Amino acid sequence: MRTLASMRHGRTKTPRAALVAIALSILLACLSRDARADDAPSPPNNGGSPYRLRLAYDFSFLALGAAGSLTALIGYPPAVCPNPCVPPQKQLGIDDHFVGTRSGGAMTAANVLLGVTLAAPVVLDAVDSRFHGFVEDVVVMGESLALATALTQVVKSATRRNAPLVYASNVRQSDLDNQDAARSFPSGHTAATFAVATSYAITFWKRNPHSPWRWVVLGVGQGLALTTGILTVAAGWHYPTDVAAGALTGGAMGVLMPFLHTDW
Repeated sequence: MRTLASMRHGRTKTPRAALVAIALSILLACLSRDARADDAPSPPNNGGSPYRLRLAYDFSFLALGAAGSLTALIGYPPAVCPNPCVPPQKQLGIDDHFVGTRSGGAMTAANVLLGVTLAAPVVLDAVDSRFHGFVEDVVVMGESLALATALTQVVKSATRRNAPLVYASNVRQSDLDNQDAARSFPSGHTAATFAVATSYAITFWKRNPHSPWRWVVLGVGQGLALTTGILTVAAGWHYPTDVAAGALTGGAMGVLMPFLHTDW
C-alpha cells in the first residue's frame, strides 16, 4: 500500500466559501470601480504608471488573494492507494498519454523558470519606468499573481485530482507524501506565470504604445509561461488540462487587474 492525499468524498466548506468571496469581490469591484467619489484614485503622474491605485480595492484584492492561497495550508489526511494504483478511467484522451509520467529534472527546470518569469517583469519594469510609477505597476502585477494563486488553490482543494506521477512505477514516497500529488488541477505554476507575464505585457504596452518591443515582451512572456506549464507536465505533476486551466486562470487575472486600475 502506498500513501497519498487522494480524493475524498466529503468536501470542506472553506474552499467553496473562499471561491465565492473572491468571485463576489471581483464582481463588485467591476461594477463600482468609479462609483465612489470619496475613494479618489492616486493623482496622474506624467511619464509614470498607467494605473491608479485605490486603497480600499487594492487591500481587498491582496487580502482575498492571501486568504485563498492559505487553503493550501489546510491539512489533508493521507489516504491509501492499492498497489498497483489504477489510473482514473474517465478523463480526456490527451491526459491519458501522460499517466505515469515522472521526471525530477523537468520539475527542477520548471521551478527555475517559475522564478525567472516572476522576477524578470519586476526588474524590467524598474528599468523601463526608472521607478516613476514603479510601485503602482508592481502592485497590479502582484494582485494578478495573488488572485490567480488564490483561485488555483481553492479549485485544487475542491477537485482533489491525483497527479500523473502517482501512477508512475518510479514514484518516490516523498512525492506521494506531498499534498500536491492529489491536487494537480489546475496548475499553480502555470497560473502564476501567466498572471505576471500577461499583466506585465499589458503594462509595457500601456507605457510604450508605439514600441516594437511590445510584441517581443508579449511573445516572450507568454512563451516562458507556457514552457513552465509544459515542464510540469513532463515532470508528472500535471496533466495538459491542468496546464490549460492554469493558463486561463492566470491570463484572466493578468487582464482583469490592469483593467480595473485603468482610467479609461
